[in-house]
This record gives sequence, structure tokens and C-alpha cells, in this order.
Amino acid sequence: MLSIIIVNYNSSEVLKECFSSINRFCNDQPIEILIVDSGSEELDKEKLKEIRDNKVRIIFANENIGYAKAVNLGIKNSQGQHILISNPDVIYLKESIQKMSDALRQIPNCGAVAPKTWWNYNRDFLLPKSEIITPFGNLLIDLARSSRAFYEAFFKRWVKRNLVFWLTDKPLKQEMLSGACIMTKKEVIESIGGFDEGFSLYFEDTDWSIRMLKSGYDLYLIPDSEVIHLYNQSAKKDKSAAEYKFNLSMQKYFIKHFSFQSSLVNFMKKLLSQRLKAPSSIRYEIDLGLIKKPPFFKFESRGRKLLLLSPLEVLIPSAGAFIEDDSFMFPPDLWDCLGEGRYFLRCLLLDSLRYCGSWTWIKG
Repeated sequence: MLSIIIVNYNSSEVLKECFSSINRFCNDQPIEILIVDSGSEELDKEKLKEIRDNKVRIIFANENIGYAKAVNLGIKNSQGQHILISNPDVIYLKESIQKMSDALRQIPNCGAVAPKTWWNYNRDFLLPKSEIITPFGNLLIDLARSSRAFYEAFFKRWVKRNLVFWLTDKPLKQEMLSGACIMTKKEVIESIGGFDEGFSLYFEDTDWSIRMLKSGYDLYLIPDSEVIHLYNQSAKKDKSAAEYKFNLSMQKYFIKHFSFQSSLVNFMKKLLSQRLKAPSSIRYEIDLGLIKKPPFFKFESRGRKLLLLSPLEVLIPSAGAFIEDDSFMFPPDLWDCLGEGRYFLRCLLLDSLRYCGSWTWIKG
């Protein structure tokens, strides 16, 4: 049996769509779905109760107990030998769950798997590979902002790694998997434990991936398993609260796994403080200003292109789209998923990774 754990926090509308996609493609599989509600508002709880299915159990926590603790509560009450941990804003495509389950059984020494993940319904942009964040890695990104030459080399190295990730057609070993959609075995959880409940939100999946690798298990991307992740729908409702929780969890994570490196990097930052305070060297050719509808982009260069989209000027990480045309209309469904704020988009010719346009704007 497969147990699917979904944590809900005021996300009943997208969760219903997630549930429908599971139901549509899992009719022939023995599954159970455990929805753990982590202190949602009463109206959202009532909407959850509209999901009536003999495969579904809903566990109501009296308060917001945090994502990690809610996942662990679901696992504790599960009966399956395979466990799929899912965000409520993940939409499953045909055979995606079956292909993850098959890979988990067939790949030797496999501890967990994850699917190829699209950002929008129309499947234009792919989300990037999940990577283990380190204090030194964060320092390199800060340094890249202050040196154009260093940024170009650092950025292209990141792009090449993600091209392998985006274009592979075979299972690919990973250093970590995103907790938004990850399938594992009950025996693995019994061996290494569940999510660390010290992380109320963010970095619980990074911590768990590190622990799994240290225990000798391998992690895999399964590229022929595809889902849509309407990324960060809860966070966009309260961006400042999400940033606060992210930074708080990152500090705990650094202390747990990179205490010495974190101290060393803090010392290096003091030595490099003037350089790090320098204005960013990263430039975007066109600033569209404040806009309220999806933009249209025109490219002068011909050939297959890679578009990179991110709320971060360094574009690390960023989502990627592959296009053949000389123009691109920003997908309306993806536009609706984006919260308010500034965004950056860069176009590269795929064969040479040469720039052929860059834009920034503020979504109002």
C-alpha cells in the first residue's frame, strides 16, 4: 500500500485539486490519503470536510504545529510501505505516482525519489534541482553580485548543472530532494527517523536528505514522473512572514550541519565587508517597471533558447523554459501564481549559453 501524506494550512482549494489529480490516476492502486490540517481557519477546515472518500483520513491539529511535525504525525498514522509526502499545491500527472513507486522498488539502494516538476499548468517552466545550501555557497553568491567576471563563471556553472537535471531522460542521482513531493519507504523512515521537528518550516527536507545520504541511501530524480507544483502559494500570501521563517530555519540548519563553516564564513564576511557592500554588478537591459499583466518578450537571436526566471537578480536558483520561437508571451497561469514583487528574466542561446536579452519588472 502507498500512503500519501498532505499537510494543509489554509490551502483547501488547491488541496482539492491535488486530491482530484491523485484520484484520477490512482484508481487501480491500493492507497490511503492522510490530510493533516495544521491549525487552519475554521472556514478552511469546513472546506476540507467536503472531501468525502473512503481512502481519505483527515487529522486535525488544534494549532499550527509546523510542517515537519505535521508530516511526522501523518507518517505515524500511516499503514503503507511506501510513503509519498506532498504539498497541497502539487498536481499529479498521468502515471507520475506509479513511476515513482516503481523506481523506488527497482533502483538498488534507493532511499527516496522525486519527480520532474513544472511550475505552471501549461508546463512552460521547470523548477530547478534542489541543492544543499551551505554558508560558503551563500558567500559565493554574495561575492558574485560584486564581481561581473566571477558572476558570469559562477552563473554558467549553475546553468550547466541544471541543464543536465532538466534534460535527462534517465533516473539521476541527487544530493537532496524537495519535500514538496518526495516518495520514500517506511523502512527508511524507521531507519533514519522522520523530519526534524526543530524546523517548523523550510530546511526540514534538506536536513532529511543529508541524514539519508549519511546513512548510505541514494536519492534520485525520476524524469518520466511529472507533476505541477504551484510553488509557494502559501508564502506569497505573507511574504515577510515566509522570509522570517526561512531565515530562522536556515540559522538552525547551519548550526546543526555547518557550525564550523558558518563561523569561518562569518569571519570572512567581516574581512570582505566593503566588497560585499558594493553595488551589484549584475545588470538587466530592460526594466519594464511596475506592470499588472503578463509581459511579452521579443528576441533578436534565432535558435533554441533557454529562459531563466527568478525573484532573485542572480538567477540562482531560477526556473527554466526551453523555446524555439523568436518571441515569448509570459504564461497567464504562471503570472497568476506569482506574488507581488520584483522578478528577473534572462534569455540564453542554448548551444552557446550566450545572452540574448534580459528583463526585470515589478508585479503590482
